[in-house]
Amino acid sequence: MHIFKVAGALTGPISRGVILISTYANKSNNSCMASYGIFLLLMLVSFFSFVTTESQDNLFFISQSCSTNHTSVNSPYQLNLKTLLSSLSSKASRNNEFYNTTIVGETPTDSVYGVFMCRGDITPQLCQQCVQNATQRLSSDSDCSLSKEAVSWYDMCMVRYSNRSFFSTLDTTPSFYLWNPTNADKLESLMHLMFKTMNETADEAACGGIGEKKYATREAKMSEFHTLYCLAQCTPDLSPLHCRACLNQAIGDLPRCCQGKIGRRVLYPNCNIRYELYPFYRSMVPSPTPTLLFVQESNFSKADSILSDTLVANA
Repeated sequence: MHIFKVAGALTGPISRGVILISTYANKSNNSCMASYGIFLLLMLVSFFSFVTTESQDNLFFISQSCSTNHTSVNSPYQLNLKTLLSSLSSKASRNNEFYNTTIVGETPTDSVYGVFMCRGDITPQLCQQCVQNATQRLSSDSDCSLSKEAVSWYDMCMVRYSNRSFFSTLDTTPSFYLWNPTNADKLESLMHLMFKTMNETADEAACGGIGEKKYATREAKMSEFHTLYCLAQCTPDLSPLHCRACLNQAIGDLPRCCQGKIGRRVLYPNCNIRYELYPFYRSMVPSPTPTLLFVQESNFSKADSILSDTLVANA
């Protein structure tokens, strides 16, 4: 059994700001109020710039899954887990998009295995901040800090640890699904184009060898006014065959989790896919994140640069 923590819908200053713009626009019935409205608008533009930066710093936490198989406070395993999370956080500052490490305990049951992977298009600075946020959340969360297995998903990175070695092993549980609540107008044509483009994206992402970056994006024109954006990524330690199998299962899950939506995402420990009708990757400024609904399944089943370390815990 596993506990899921999820991000709520976007609320707060951004929503209130939109309401304020609408409210003051309706009151602009004379030149004085018009001038005041312009001043307010300029202030809100400045405010939104701050909010956007703040939201980017938060790096869009999505969910984390933590096993109910717990260790005890200050046990050798927990102390090794703290060392591992600290190591992952520090390695993210060295231009690594993917890194795995092992903290070897005095006994096999005290060993901890961990990994992080950042989204393939982000800067080293964003990768570092995202991994630091994820490791901090895992170490401080009351439901996760003593868990023997956990995975944390952000929009820009994934951090995972376990009491068993999972490197180069395909795992598709736990999994997490998100979707845009808007239904597609032309569902059949969208689904046809999406499956075609997503499979092409998955083929490209999986073509690298073991240890090579496995990330790809593609765009496809739906109409004069709409473009489909697709992303697929695997952890670099997977073989091309296992990467494609992981992505294939994720693509197959799309109809089951969220049929008919204009945007969907499937997250596994080893791979993830996403499609939207707005750009959400590369150097583009992130579009406002839509309200996301979600379902989740628990149950854990049995790099540009990819690095691996094995550390021995002090007695």
